[in-house]
Amino acid sequence: MIHLVDGPGSRSGLDGPVQEDWRSAWSGRDEDLDVLCSALLLRGLDPPDVAALLPGFRAATVDRDQELLTQGEAGGPQVFVVLAGRFAVTRQHQGGRAVTAVLGPGDSVGELGVFDPGPPTSTLRALTPARIAVLSGADLLAWATTRPHAAARMLHVLARRLRRTDAAVIDLTVVDVQGRVANALLDFATRFGEPHGSTVQVAHGLTQVQLAQLVGASRERVNKSLSDFSSRGWLRQEHRSVVLTDLLGLRHWAQARANP
Repeated sequence: MIHLVDGPGSRSGLDGPVQEDWRSAWSGRDEDLDVLCSALLLRGLDPPDVAALLPGFRAATVDRDQELLTQGEAGGPQVFVVLAGRFAVTRQHQGGRAVTAVLGPGDSVGELGVFDPGPPTSTLRALTPARIAVLSGADLLAWATTRPHAAARMLHVLARRLRRTDAAVIDLTVVDVQGRVANALLDFATRFGEPHGSTVQVAHGLTQVQLAQLVGASRERVNKSLSDFSSRGWLRQEHRSVVLTDLLGLRHWAQARANP
């Protein structure tokens, strides 16, 4: 279940030193505030714009398998920013439910529903225990409509999401299964990989079936690709995770495959 963290209410914008004043308006952990302020939604904005929106956020913890959004279920729009943990974006279709994206720290979801009201088109489910920042759609809309730089930021966020969707569609049409698996792992490593010496831990939180859904292939073909990468010394498989033992090797192979 979702557990809200008690803290300051909906105070007005903040003045004075940026980091100290921001922390006084935040109900969660200090390290989570750092993630929130570096998220694409807020990154690069002028301090007064951030200060005006920050008090509206609520910190919350989320249990594994908890749904934050449910496809087709009516409700007031909310924006969620992932602070820690992993979430799967899934969509129901005639053949069942499939994973379409994985979100990690700094990723956000829900903005589209603020500007285009309607039931969610996807379900958002926690793959791991997680922490999030929650903002009401009304607060985001009021903030964006009175601050030109904030409105431009929202366009940037939505454009970035559309660009990633386009890239995923291109992958499905022109890249083979091995290439798509490699691209997914490299994307995970870039967004939420944890370096450990010469290796990178990628705790994506997906089952083998979910990873196969994400790349649009069968479980068997994905497993074959992972086994091949392992035999080349590029990775080691763990439970709902991989350790990239040769990140550069995997990246160079993927780039060469994309540009023969």
